[in-house]
Amino acid sequence: KTSLTIRFAEDRFRESYLPTLGVDFLTKNLVIDNKHIKLQLWDTGGQEFVMSLLPFYFSGAAGGVLVFDITNRNSFNSLDYWLKQIRQNAGDIPVILAGNKIDIAEQRKVTTEEGQEFAKEKNLFYLETSAKTGVSVPDLFEGLVKEIMKREKDKEKKKKEPEEEETEFSFWQTA
Repeated sequence: KTSLTIRFAEDRFRESYLPTLGVDFLTKNLVIDNKHIKLQLWDTGGQEFVMSLLPFYFSGAAGGVLVFDITNRNSFNSLDYWLKQIRQNAGDIPVILAGNKIDIAEQRKVTTEEGQEFAKEKNLFYLETSAKTGVSVPDLFEGLVKEIMKREKDKEKKKKEPEEEETEFSFWQTA
């Protein structure tokens, strides 16, 4: 996760791995559909003390990226847990599933089809990425932002539509 956020926000890759302790924040300025957007990226660690803070971190999120390592079956197996956390704490926000490390696809333990099937079952978008080479990293985050913008636009459109009013009539008939 950290490598993907750094690749996107700073366009660099860090060879050495340092696990995220707590939460890290990065920002990235984008222009999408002629709109200037300041994207705030929150990278949460998986330590036990962070788990109790997840509701705080996830509440108010406009979208999420769920990342697994295609060379690590356990990371794929934990997706249900993390998606449940997102849904419980952030609601029905748009989420993109990213299968990372396609630069070492020869070590793959999770097939593309498995990732696609999981995403389809859970109503998520799916992309395979490489933080190391940058493949599909902009598509991942920009795709998420576009979906967030689409949903916001749909909400605004719904607010402007006149609500249908229900009227009840009673008829009395006398002889």
